[in-house]
Amino acid sequence: MAKSVSTMRLSGGHPALDFVNTVDSRRGRWGPDLLTKFVDLVTFSQRVDLISGAAAATLRQAAEASPGAAAKALATGIDLRESLYRVFLEEDGGAIAPEGDANVVKAAAIVARSHQVFEQLAGGWAWTTKVETPADLVHVLSSSAADLLVSRPNRRSVKECKGDNCGWLFLDTSKGGRRIWCSEASCGVHNRVRKFRQS
Repeated sequence: MAKSVSTMRLSGGHPALDFVNTVDSRRGRWGPDLLTKFVDLVTFSQRVDLISGAAAATLRQAAEASPGAAAKALATGIDLRESLYRVFLEEDGGAIAPEGDANVVKAAAIVARSHQVFEQLAGGWAWTTKVETPADLVHVLSSSAADLLVSRPNRRSVKECKGDNCGWLFLDTSKGGRRIWCSEASCGVHNRVRKFRQS
């Protein structure tokens, strides 16, 4: 079965990292890209609970009514995803993010914040984004990534999976902080099998 945003593993530990991981492989080979149309972005965002089912339905209708706006939002989302990948990847090596990518992420976060409202919800106060147009979905994704970035002093660094044909990013929440695979059940097992066959 071909991978899709509906079937891909969610191993990042945060929606922003799962968003970056919508490229199936970044080590050894690149791709395939699981975001080929705007509705893929909608399906993914609903799956990781960034938007509700009602918002997803609204976005699908908006995409049908304005295919140009949907295509532009997808392209903007993919550009953001690639900059986020390089920004988060630098955490694994303890380096400073490339200036160009940092500027893309920064600009997207600022625009996203300008589209948010601060309101009281059932569970307390929160910044929320009204999701009505394809561009709004990119703002939601930008906000999610910004939340993870600003949490850096209180969390461990993002890590890159060292598995063959992987390179996915993840938050290491293991007790010892020594996890090296995005998923023990996939990349961890595959790596041990490969080493066993080579021995």
